[in-house]
Amino acid sequence: MTPNTRARPGTMVNNVLDRALQFLHDPVNQDRIQSQFINPLLKHILDRMFPYIILTCIIFSLILLMSLTTVGLMLFQLHALSKPVTALTEAVINQLPE
Repeated sequence: MTPNTRARPGTMVNNVLDRALQFLHDPVNQDRIQSQFINPLLKHILDRMFPYIILTCIIFSLILLMSLTTVGLMLFQLHALSKPVTALTEAVINQLPE
């Protein structure tokens, strides 16, 4: 082969890539790849991750419940402290000697 008749480097690779892209852009092949490769792969991944997703939701719910309970208790105590202590003062006054 003379240097003039040799193909440029990478021309064969470009041809293979062009054919692969044409193959992948065909709607029949896209449906086949999706139904036989992508869907089973995603189903397997979600099946493996489902317990962790549920566990994360449960932990988040428990943390939210504990936070709301803490805020509720703090508000209840703040409300109880802000009330006048009339019953306590009356009890102390009644116990005082006359």
